[in-house]
Amino acid sequence: MNKDLRKVVILLAHPNIKESQANKALVDAVSDMEGVAVFNLYELSQEIAFNVDEWSKIISDASAVIYQFPFYWMSAPSLLKKWQDEVFTFLSKTPAVAGKSLTVVTTTGSEYEAYRSGGRNRFTMDELLRPYQVSAIHSGMANPYCSLRNGNSRCGKEYC
Repeated sequence: MNKDLRKVVILLAHPNIKESQANKALVDAVSDMEGVAVFNLYELSQEIAFNVDEWSKIISDASAVIYQFPFYWMSAPSLLKKWQDEVFTFLSKTPAVAGKSLTVVTTTGSEYEAYRSGGRNRFTMDELLRPYQVSAIHSGMANPYCSLRNGNSRCGKEYC
């Protein structure tokens, strides 16, 4: 495969990216990079956002997939879950995702210590994000990895 054609697909699930600080900064940092394609589920039409054939083509051409979202109630915003149920469930049974890496990039409005064993939320981010890792492994994806950017005084909980 020609390495110039390989790309990273960022599946952004943010219901208010214009007001975001952390997620917007992350997207802005990479959106103009060659080989990076950003798709915000909240800005796509329903016909495109949940079109299995379109996503099969997009992800088949990718070398890696990134889920990016603010962490709401110990999970992703609802459209990412809907996308997983309606699109990823099908793709997971095809070669489209096999061998591709999955990275989960999430932000919180809480301090780092809140997501430690014994911290305010009782569980680590690795533990809370385990379902994404398991779905990637189950689908034959490689190296599922989760990353976190914790909120700070400039990042309000609802806008991360």
